[in-house]
Amino acid sequence: MNKRQRKKLEAKMKFNLPNTPHFTPVERWNLFQTFSVYISAGLRIFLAYKLYGVPNDFSSKDEESEKFDSDFKPDKTFYEELSKAVEETVEEQHTIPPFNRHEKISPEMQAWRATIQKMLWSFEQIRDDFPDSPFHKWHEEQFYSLLAKKIPPMEVSEEADEYGLHTVKLNGEETPQEIWDADKIYYEKIQEGLNLFAKYFCNLWD
Repeated sequence: MNKRQRKKLEAKMKFNLPNTPHFTPVERWNLFQTFSVYISAGLRIFLAYKLYGVPNDFSSKDEESEKFDSDFKPDKTFYEELSKAVEETVEEQHTIPPFNRHEKISPEMQAWRATIQKMLWSFEQIRDDFPDSPFHKWHEEQFYSLLAKKIPPMEVSEEADEYGLHTVKLNGEETPQEIWDADKIYYEKIQEGLNLFAKYFCNLWD
């Protein structure tokens, strides 16, 4: 987008709000997850096709690249979903060759694709409300365990405080330290993917 086009778009957004993208109140309130829906879909489609270039500063000898390449071990479902993503793309894109995971590619390209996969994993975790969080999983198990024992998972105070708020007391065990530690690692991994997205944002074209 050149300077003239950008100014035209900015003017349209400023003076003709009906033509700007619409967000519902919930989408505006939860904007980071709203964005993650579009970004994860875009990254999945991007990975579904054959890529021809890597960022200029990308090298197969880069320690970080090798780390992401070795850490990410996609299962069969991952590639099945990528194939489905190809089928669901618009008809005009059918001339772009899809990615063939059996085709031999350079170490640089392997590392680049693994890096994009790391970004994708982070945004899909955010999109789905952090389903693999050790903290969430542990408390979900606690919740259903208490229900099975007919114990209410939480209790709400009958009287409100001076601000009109009620106190919520969670029943069950205290969260073990190992769960806190595992959750910290989990969110650090998500942040790694977000940092990579920021670093290589302008390289997401091919």
